Amino acid sequence: LLTSAVDVATLFVPNGSDIVSAKGRGFPEILYRSKTDPILSPNTRLAVLVNDQTASAAEIVSGAIQDLDVGVVVGKGRTFGKGLVQNVQDLPYQTALKYTVAKYYTPSGRCIQSTVYEEGGRGDELLASTSEERGGPRFKSKKVADEDRTVFHTAHGREVKDGGGVEVDYKVEPQKASPLEIILLQSGAYADYAAEWSKTHELTDKFRVDEATYKDFQRFVEQKQADGDLKLEVFYDSQLKELSKKLKASKFDSSKRMLESLRADIIKDVKKDFKNYKSEIIEDLEQNILARYLPDSMLIEHGLRTDVQVLETAKMLKDGKEFDKLLARDNKSVENGLLSSIVGDSSIETASSATPEPKLQTRGKENH
Repeated sequence: LLTSAVDVATLFVPNGSDIVSAKGRGFPEILYRSKTDPILSPNTRLAVLVNDQTASAAEIVSGAIQDLDVGVVVGKGRTFGKGLVQNVQDLPYQTALKYTVAKYYTPSGRCIQSTVYEEGGRGDELLASTSEERGGPRFKSKKVADEDRTVFHTAHGREVKDGGGVEVDYKVEPQKASPLEIILLQSGAYADYAAEWSKTHELTDKFRVDEATYKDFQRFVEQKQADGDLKLEVFYDSQLKELSKKLKASKFDSSKRMLESLRADIIKDVKKDFKNYKSEIIEDLEQNILARYLPDSMLIEHGLRTDVQVLETAKMLKDGKEFDKLLARDNKSVENGLLSSIVGDSSIETASSATPEPKLQTRGKENH
């Protein structure tokens, strides 16, 4: 994953730029640099979309692009913050040990690791169950506090901080899904209807979910609910059941009747989302029908056409002034040598040429 991240970043950053380094206790420092010209013209406006699950190798790419000021990072807040280098050692009985040997550092010198592990622990959930019962040290893991984050600078002198993933340059809130959309997705109602639809329809080049299809889908959902295959009140079902038990134990019969009325009102309110979020549900339904015919690449392209974050990013990229302002392109700090401090002239450098390059492995979710 590390070398793949370097290969991807090389496509966008200036020739000779630092991309990522790794340092650790008893670990030979290693520095990766680009050695080829980027595929994009310097005049091309570049944006990288991230979310809170963007991690590890994907953070190396977004961190390099941000630190070298070749593009802007767009999203809601920060990335995951996985900046650890880990190796895996095979053990007997088909088991293995994964252990941390170093940390990643972006071109500005910051480490984006968001969680601090102390006393050799893996997490707070192990405090009582393992460490103290065995007389060992108390395990600790905590997020890096804002006041403990150190300020670094990008090639153009913009301030960036360590210890909390890659923070976006341009904030755009993602579109929020309604309760009904989430219920339909998690229950498989979209996919089930798409399967039924495909039995009696053929996909055309101008396919769209029309009003008749949408009403048919509503009837399909209501039938699944009537058959007991779908609970529109599922988000509140556990609380309603718990309250029902307590009311039954207390013999509050009149309150139990009110509880059933409450359940019916919840279902009624959830159904209102068919009207309030009609366009979003239609988009979800179209995607599920198309998924039966098209490859993932074409589905992603279709979904991007209505993605709020993509549309806002495209709008920002078209506005050259906004893009330049975000990157501080007129800042005189570029001339003061900040760029030269993170741009070199070789492909890969190590602190000790006599030490063979270690095997680097990473863990964590990637954002592709």
